[in-house]
Amino acid sequence: MAYNEDSSNSGHDEPWIQWFCGLKGHEMFCQVERAYIEDGFNLYGLRACVSNFSDCLDLILDRIGPEDSDDSHLTQSACTLYGLIHARYIVTTHGLDSMYNKYAAKEFGTCPLVQCNGQPVLPVGLRDEIGVDTAKIFCPKCKSVYQPPPIRSRSGHHSSNGGGGGGAVDGAAFGTTFPHLFLMTFNNLVPDPLPPNSAYIPRVFGFRVNRSAHRQGGGGSAHPALSNNGRRGAGGIVCAACGEYDVDEGCCRRRLTWGRRPGAGDNGRCRGSRSRNSSCKTSNFDSESPKETSVWK
Repeated sequence: MAYNEDSSNSGHDEPWIQWFCGLKGHEMFCQVERAYIEDGFNLYGLRACVSNFSDCLDLILDRIGPEDSDDSHLTQSACTLYGLIHARYIVTTHGLDSMYNKYAAKEFGTCPLVQCNGQPVLPVGLRDEIGVDTAKIFCPKCKSVYQPPPIRSRSGHHSSNGGGGGGAVDGAAFGTTFPHLFLMTFNNLVPDPLPPNSAYIPRVFGFRVNRSAHRQGGGGSAHPALSNNGRRGAGGIVCAACGEYDVDEGCCRRRLTWGRRPGAGDNGRCRGSRSRNSSCKTSNFDSESPKETSVWK
């Protein structure tokens, strides 16, 4: 689960569950009631998920002391077992009540999206299987899933919550059902959705950036092709007739230099033969009687 050697404390005197939930990065866990764990019906099917199931259960219920469980593998297995039990407990009535108190106190954190204005989030797993993915946070306002903030270790370094790192909380400890069942149970906590006009709008010098400005040109070119009738781009322009992008001499393949209309000194023909795409199908320009196209309109 999220146990690692740095978080172990072989000399702790507090109950194991309290110790586990107090570990750094375990703020999203609640303490499962002892009576729930002792009921064998609630543990059905979990024996095959961890090794040394009985020993792990005895460790969780404090039937054996920390001095009897120095084996780090046993502690790791106990953490995994507790996470699976926790995922079942938090969808019960008592479990939902426990998570309600943590949600109200914003112990799960807040949404990183600026438009959500600090909306409290809920933990969620993208998969119910153990060891597949790490826990995420779900925002009920923008309906999006995010990575939880990184955990700062004792050495001052950040440990990632993604990618299955050693200090990451497994998503199976919360499951795919919890946040949605929580909001169905406490429907008074469901926030109003974001208004349609709340999306961030990128601007350059006060003007909105057109979506086409981020598109890449075809043909594998490293230069972005523009589709605005041959207007100046980053290092070249686009021929409005054949759609070819050229950076040679700062003009398009029709040799129409910027600021000049086709006339004296221009051969008026597309230089498509110089490129891989040599089939410019337009005949708007003729070498003897050049005509004006939409480039100049």
